[in-house]
Amino acid sequence: MFTEKALEVIEKAISGQGILASSEKKDNYARVWSRDSMMTGITGILIKNQTIVDGLEKSIKTLADFQAENGQIPSNVYGDKASYGTLVGRTDATIWWIIGACEYIVFSKNEGLKETLKEKIYNAFSCLKTWEFNQRGLLYSPLGGNWADEYVTSGYVLYDNVLRYWALEKASEVYEDEKLKSLAQETKKLIENNFKKNSSDVAKYHETAYKKAEEKPYFWASLNANGYDERFDLAGNALAILLGFDLNLEGFSSFLEKLSVEFNHWMLPVFYPIIFPKDADWNLLENNYSYDFKNQPYQFHNGGSWPIYLGWLCLGLKKRGYEEIPLKILNQYEQLLSEKGSSFREYYSTDQLIPSGTDQLCFSASGYLLMKVLP
Repeated sequence: MFTEKALEVIEKAISGQGILASSEKKDNYARVWSRDSMMTGITGILIKNQTIVDGLEKSIKTLADFQAENGQIPSNVYGDKASYGTLVGRTDATIWWIIGACEYIVFSKNEGLKETLKEKIYNAFSCLKTWEFNQRGLLYSPLGGNWADEYVTSGYVLYDNVLRYWALEKASEVYEDEKLKSLAQETKKLIENNFKKNSSDVAKYHETAYKKAEEKPYFWASLNANGYDERFDLAGNALAILLGFDLNLEGFSSFLEKLSVEFNHWMLPVFYPIIFPKDADWNLLENNYSYDFKNQPYQFHNGGSWPIYLGWLCLGLKKRGYEEIPLKILNQYEQLLSEKGSSFREYYSTDQLIPSGTDQLCFSASGYLLMKVLP
């Protein structure tokens, strides 16, 4: 039942320009967003839904048409206008576009589009290279520079760098490019050596901060000049697991079990711990918004639960042979869809499990479909 409703939400949001974030005319959601359309489109590939895949092709072309001179892909496009970010640019928009384009080319075997997009894809990689700033291999994102655009992570962010690995790995496959493949492997090693404690004697990005950082059962959220943000970033870790990064999954699973006990449900928070007004990072939250302040404790990025990233987590764990937790998450989400409305809202508050944010969201519909996908 929910599969059909999820597909209906997505198909309703497919326009002449591509896949909109939502068919709802709220804020700026009725636009072709790079990250939303690419994630939704990749979900369409995984479930082999041709309507969604066709929407992905439109989205790829629309975003490519507005590629900036420096190779940057817009955060979103609406009609003949493109936005590259308001307060700051969106690092992940360019990366998701590369991933979506390459996944589509592999799936569709569209040789014409492969050649048409080659220069644009390589220009996008060139843009990402300049965002290292220090030429040491990790991408640097400003505060508010990715999907969690009203949150506190910045610097060498796990999520953005894992995505860059995916982009390099997939593009190296599409274009049979050994240099890109080598860069992908170097990126993976950099992440594994700098975002968790290990016994490797490889030099660290920030030796002083690395020595002070606490060992965690997950990859740390980000690294900056002033040290590590040791928070749990569910999105970054979910994608790292999906892409085969070296992480002790027994320890990681135990951590997720403890989280579920603490919150008393399986709609896990997208960032943890929660930031409260008494905390030092609150001042980074309270002014960082465009329309209205959404990041109260347990809400939105500040501990809200996002089905899209739970979907990637479920897919990643299943791919690595861990079936139990994905099933618990799926059952929890289906229960909420039954009890509190199946309109695929943006996120759930993790204190009271109230569906919140934009309605009819392709993100959430895709998250549900990803939970159902067999690896």
